[in-house]
Amino acid sequence: MLMETSWQALEDAGMNPDLLRGSRTGVYAGISTSEYRDLMTGSAYGVSYLGTAASMAVGRLSFALGLEGPTIPVELNCASSLVAVHYAAAALWNEEVDMALVGGSHAILSPALTREMGDLGMLSPSGRCRAFDASADGFVRAEGCGMVVLKRLSEAEADGDRIWGVIRGSAVNQNGAAAGPTVPNGPAQERVIESALARGNVDPSEVDYLEAHGSGSGFGDPIEVQAAAAVYGREREADRPLLIGSVKTNIGHLEPAAGVASLIKTVLAMHRGVIPRNLHFHEPNPNLDWGSLPVRVVSANTDWPALADRPPRAGVSAFGISGTNAHVVVEGYLSGGDSRTDADPVLAGAPCSVDVSLPEPMAGLPLPENDVLQTRKTRFLPLSGKADGALIDLAGRYLDWLDAMAGTSASDEAVQDLLADMAWTAGTGRSHFDYRAGVVFSDAGSLRDGLKAVADAPVSPEPVDAGKVAFAFGESGIKRTGMARTLYETEPVARAVLDRCEEAFGEIRGDSLLSAMFERAGTDGLLEDPALARTAVYALQCALTALWSSAGIRPNAVTGRGPGELAAAQAAGVLSLEEGLRLASAQGADELVGDVACASPSLDFVSGITGRVIASDEALDAEYWRRQQDETASFRKSFDTLAELGISVIIAIGMDAVQYSDVRRAWPVAANGGGAPVVIDSLRIPGGENSEADDGGIVKAVADAYESGLAVRFEGLFAGEERRRIALPPYPFQRRRHWI
Repeated sequence: MLMETSWQALEDAGMNPDLLRGSRTGVYAGISTSEYRDLMTGSAYGVSYLGTAASMAVGRLSFALGLEGPTIPVELNCASSLVAVHYAAAALWNEEVDMALVGGSHAILSPALTREMGDLGMLSPSGRCRAFDASADGFVRAEGCGMVVLKRLSEAEADGDRIWGVIRGSAVNQNGAAAGPTVPNGPAQERVIESALARGNVDPSEVDYLEAHGSGSGFGDPIEVQAAAAVYGREREADRPLLIGSVKTNIGHLEPAAGVASLIKTVLAMHRGVIPRNLHFHEPNPNLDWGSLPVRVVSANTDWPALADRPPRAGVSAFGISGTNAHVVVEGYLSGGDSRTDADPVLAGAPCSVDVSLPEPMAGLPLPENDVLQTRKTRFLPLSGKADGALIDLAGRYLDWLDAMAGTSASDEAVQDLLADMAWTAGTGRSHFDYRAGVVFSDAGSLRDGLKAVADAPVSPEPVDAGKVAFAFGESGIKRTGMARTLYETEPVARAVLDRCEEAFGEIRGDSLLSAMFERAGTDGLLEDPALARTAVYALQCALTALWSSAGIRPNAVTGRGPGELAAAQAAGVLSLEEGLRLASAQGADELVGDVACASPSLDFVSGITGRVIASDEALDAEYWRRQQDETASFRKSFDTLAELGISVIIAIGMDAVQYSDVRRAWPVAANGGGAPVVIDSLRIPGGENSEADDGGIVKAVADAYESGLAVRFEGLFAGEERRRIALPPYPFQRRRHWI
């Protein structure tokens, strides 16, 4: 429960757990004595310390997530998880950790403890927790787990996190020499509340609600109410009594996890603006003079008091039977106005600008202004699972999410924005496992169709493992006017590269390359000038290479034909963007290329002349590029070499349909244990059956790469945008029972 709930807490936060490995993230969890250990004593194996120790429970969580901050179990009875919150907050304030997973977990597995509690009169014979009521006769034991993610507020805001609330102050103390070791101590409770308020610099009269310990004890409840009234009643207006309730009346007493359950309930109530009613409250406890106390039990669902000059505030208490007292003061959070909309009733993170990332040789290129770019029309939702069946279940959960969204009255523009945030959060805020599906969509309808195709599949796709990648650059097939206009209009990375090519081409030829690419054409729609056509192929292939790089996919090897080999050389670091453009222009005009400025390949560069890998000391001088214009190796030679290099995925950049088919035909049958590689088409030619009417071509290609097991940098698909983290369906764990 601790591991699953921690994972879901990170998902709710929109944080990819994989990115936490090696981080200063702490784990603080309230856990009681293991009742599972009691069951193990009667088994043939006997007791396992490693399987039942509280230290191992939290340690296993840190091990699974690779967390390197303090990992601390807290065993302080009913105060455990709220004390854990205090310790975690203190560690953040003291900069001992950068983030913390905090909460508690409880499972009832042995009758012995329940029998003891019953014998001591702690449990309700009526099976109800009647906090503050005259008939209160004890509590009901409950099971469950709650975890929250804590960060320093300034960093959470900067990271665009989904912020549910703010801990203003917290405190922990002990009853000391009270009437008995298990007897509540009112003055000690007052002191712990005062300490928490002081640390948060909060006036007690400005706290609206107290989520009380409220265990349903006829003796303990009055002590708690009097202590709370003594502190929170100071200078409180008569018409604004302290509202009070206890989640134990709703879900029972979670013991070590009770405090975090109270905290979660309180933050949810703040967010919804409604305090759930305290159940089973009919006749107030007669041991209190309710008429003289500035306190009112929330006996019906109650709107949170609305105040224009400050956010909502609450106190949360948890008191352990061993005498530990914990109190947390929590405040509601809104950034720049309420982020909730009809389409997104659950809070979103603050909008975050997504940086534009150019590959290192082009990092200095000027970037286009956002206002000249058009909105991307096509997205893809990455789905993944770690076990067979999880992918199908996850698709079903997203369909339910879509159904819930469809019931809102949001505008089409708001829905499109929400779907983009969904794709963003799923890409950047989730881990990605080996069972994969990339659902490409342009609106809610196409998303639904894609999800249904995954959910209705008879079996999940086979798990994939990332292999080595080659980029294959063709010599034809994308020479038509209007090619990749949408890429230029929507993708800042592609636009930056093409703008530089436009500038360099103007210096070399005194003409406009972009005008030729997007506007001029012959009667058949083809570029008639060979210099323009060859240079346009090169420029667009370089732009696509940079776009793939921004999406985190870089080749292990490259090969190319014609102008495609120049683009391959640029991708391999042999030629600069400008030098390759100069060569393409010269070759297209049938001119001597002159001296060539080149470097050794930074990766495996399979020659388009010889079909073999170019050695680091091999001359790629003017003579090579003159030969390259006249001689071309067969595809089979190039792909034999790629097969020997262990390539399992080929990303085709600017290959026409014939060349695309040749890849599979030319691939050696015995390579890589048998089958041909996965071949992914980067761009579709305008016009015809595979027309690239929008930006769907490259998005579909990246989705195919994702399904092939490649690691995608999802930021590249949202470069230049502002996106928000939102709530998405949690991972569908495929549970197996392992009962001793």
